[in-house]
Amino acid sequence: MNNIKNIRNSICALMMVMLLTSIGCTETSEGFLDSKQETQTLEAIFNDSTLTMQFHAAIYWKVAAVLFAPQKPTWFLQNFYCFNSATDDGRSTNVDRSYFPQAFSKADFTQGEEGVNAGYMHFLYYWVEMYSCIRCCNQFLENIPFTPLSEISQARKDLLIAETRFLRAFYYFNLLRNWGGVPLVGDRMLDPFIDHGIPRSTFEETLQYIADELNIVKDQLPEVQDGSEYGRVTKGAALGLLTKLYFFAASPLYNGGNTGTGNERLLTGYDDYQISRWETAKAALDSFFLYNEQTQLYELVVNEDKPGLGFYEATTVRYHNEKIWFWMNHAINGWPGKQLLPVSRGGEGSKARIVPYHDLTEAFPTKDGVEIRGEKDAEGYYKTSPGKYNPENTLFDEKNPYKNRDPRFYYTIIYNGCPWKKIASDSEPYPPVYTYRGAPQDGIFGQTGTPTGYAYAKLCPTGQLGSYSAGAGIAFLRYADVLLMYAEVLTELDLNANRTQIEELLFLIRHRAGILPGTNDRYGIPKDMDKQDMLAFIINERRIELALEAGNRYWDLKRRKLFEKLNKAWMHAAVIEKAGTNADGTPILTDPLIQPLEQHFFDASRMYHFPIPLQEIESSHHSLVQNPGW
Repeated sequence: MNNIKNIRNSICALMMVMLLTSIGCTETSEGFLDSKQETQTLEAIFNDSTLTMQFHAAIYWKVAAVLFAPQKPTWFLQNFYCFNSATDDGRSTNVDRSYFPQAFSKADFTQGEEGVNAGYMHFLYYWVEMYSCIRCCNQFLENIPFTPLSEISQARKDLLIAETRFLRAFYYFNLLRNWGGVPLVGDRMLDPFIDHGIPRSTFEETLQYIADELNIVKDQLPEVQDGSEYGRVTKGAALGLLTKLYFFAASPLYNGGNTGTGNERLLTGYDDYQISRWETAKAALDSFFLYNEQTQLYELVVNEDKPGLGFYEATTVRYHNEKIWFWMNHAINGWPGKQLLPVSRGGEGSKARIVPYHDLTEAFPTKDGVEIRGEKDAEGYYKTSPGKYNPENTLFDEKNPYKNRDPRFYYTIIYNGCPWKKIASDSEPYPPVYTYRGAPQDGIFGQTGTPTGYAYAKLCPTGQLGSYSAGAGIAFLRYADVLLMYAEVLTELDLNANRTQIEELLFLIRHRAGILPGTNDRYGIPKDMDKQDMLAFIINERRIELALEAGNRYWDLKRRKLFEKLNKAWMHAAVIEKAGTNADGTPILTDPLIQPLEQHFFDASRMYHFPIPLQEIESSHHSLVQNPGW
């Protein structure tokens, strides 16, 4: 119990103390939250407009913490990759087996001193942090009515209340997709240090609570928040989160593929499959599209100046109309470039927070949109099989695999010979990034090298060193995601009836990507795919389009019950050797050798849901029902 109290105390203190600096909505600093001045009372805070707004800003600031970092409270910007590095997309360079990405990818929560299995401390940290954030939302909602109107107008109060209810619903959404049904505390201000005997609500009850909250606030939120308010939630964000909520609920893990049994079955999903759940998801998406048709607020960022440039701008430019619900940051030096880029571009090299597996690189087609891989499983999903490539792809060269690729590849992956820029204003070109073994600055393995032969370029502006601030934040939901969700929903409902509409959605994504349309204007999309192949195609398109963003690959593998395909599967590295030196001093290199690097494991009997932390089970005297397998 002392551990739980210490964790809760530290998180509540971070959220309560609001004195260091005047801040904007989502551009606060972690130092602000780390203030040790704990003398401010709620009464003092809510009698002062500046402190009230700082309290509210801190609720926004913690959004990224609960979404990106299933770790103990820390500077979460270093952990934004945690979910991504628990998948076949990327590898954490932290090899500590008690660390969440390593523990998850090895299906082993018994290493280190952080507790084992349901007692694994990172589950507790994550659970407590989210409920602490919910408690702070309730503190705000309870106290904002007492702020004098001379400090904050009633109209401003009403807007802040709507935003806070959205944020609380968002925290519950993240609880739902990690644990299933959870205890719902409503508006109650409960002492976080004692057990209140609140049982877990079912999956359906928890989902309904979130949906009800979003439906209430969606018409209370503005269409646009701009200027200093940019980054605060809008009506579009509420409608967008509703689509994501119902989209998850209709997916196989919850709808027909529930892993629970007995008493806990309704806590982790529905008891049966119903196509009506996909219809509900479609209705939510239709509402979003109708709203967007009326307001013209959201669209794909398209830039025809260079293939793929719109895709790049969608994740590196601060202001644009593709972001729907997003987290902003400002003037945080080194984020995200320092955590992603190689040493020669101002990154941390072997200490980069996450590096891509070769397996992710093979998900990208060639620039004509044609698949490069040559082997797929019984359900239509392609897999990495070195040496087995699509014989019908005339543009792919196994000996020069980085040539003629989907333009999104070049804005996502740094590979051997990559001409990634360093500083846009420099007149002298920088040498390519070299990831071959023994390269003088970057390379593979060793003190400065990447362990896979790759680094991430995604999210990083080409004209900046890794030590500079990108300042664009990360989208939790952008318009491309909505289009791909709609394609998947229409496929689940009736592929043949919806085929034309589905393909038009995919054409939009691939046109913006800069893929060549071809003589048939199909952008490499195969004709007449059956439902199984179409779903596999859409999931792969999501993998490419949304790589490294908000853990999307993790959530797709989870909701579609695809994680079990990774059990005992090997992830790969691309190893290139130096064979000599040309007369001009450039290296003579071998062809990439695709080697197994790390084997993943997954226990489908329990790992689709986090366990209720053992400490919480015990403090509730076992009235909280545990998730299956834990």
